[in-house]
Amino acid sequence: MEKKILVATGTSVHKLEFAVDYIKEYCVKKGIDVEVEGANLYTADIEAINPDVIVLIGPNNIKLDIPIVVGTPFITKMGMEATCDKVIQHLK
Repeated sequence: MEKKILVATGTSVHKLEFAVDYIKEYCVKKGIDVEVEGANLYTADIEAINPDVIVLIGPNNIKLDIPIVVGTPFITKMGMEATCDKVIQHLK
């Protein structure tokens, strides 16, 4: 069954697109069937998107019952694989 990952940010569209593409490619290499969507944290209807996990690039000031993984490594370009592994752990 396909799982859904939401990459959310309130700032850079470029960083958002990079993170979405990186996470998709990483999961494909690991044989994990996922849908990865990017959205603006402040305008997205998170309930309608209904993700299994959120990768949050930016301040973590949202309170949801959905697992949130800090997406800072997609800004610094350091620790991206470890972040993807954390995302995958939440999908299991």
